[in-house]
Amino acid sequence: MLSRDPRPFGGISRRRVLIDGGRGLALLAAVGAAATGCGNPAPPEPDPLEQQVELARHDSELAAAAAKTAPPALAPALTELAAERGKHATVLAAEVARLSGKPASTTSSTAASTTAAAGAPAPTVADVVAALRSSADSATSLAPTLSGYRAGLIGSIAASCVAGYTVALAAGKAGQ
Repeated sequence: MLSRDPRPFGGISRRRVLIDGGRGLALLAAVGAAATGCGNPAPPEPDPLEQQVELARHDSELAAAAAKTAPPALAPALTELAAERGKHATVLAAEVARLSGKPASTTSSTAASTTAAAGAPAPTVADVVAALRSSADSATSLAPTLSGYRAGLIGSIAASCVAGYTVALAAGKAGQ
């Protein structure tokens, strides 16, 4: 005659509980890790060159508007500065697009604000000089934080802005 098993749960041994419990914990850890991987990644930080694109577009529009009402001696320099800063905006936008993998945008958020301020007085040469000085300072402080091509690009743009307000506009003022 078989005697009754003295354990309260007849077919379950301590070894069996430990093995199945370990398997359950391993499964729970694997499912938790998989669920964590499915979450949304943190949004990428904005590219530091995006601000430089907007500054270049703003400077270009400002110089172009100032050229319309500037003295004849300064109008060609302002027109050239507007074209140069427009090229800066294009190159910077292309670099931002290259790094992000998105196509370069040709629209400007400052275009809407410039046309909205059509009733405002025309910008002066001093306004252009102040904008170029601000852009040069911004690019000068950004360049050391970048590396490679991007650092060289921002450094050359900073130098161009400085040359614009110290040489091109100063030479135009001397010729007045």
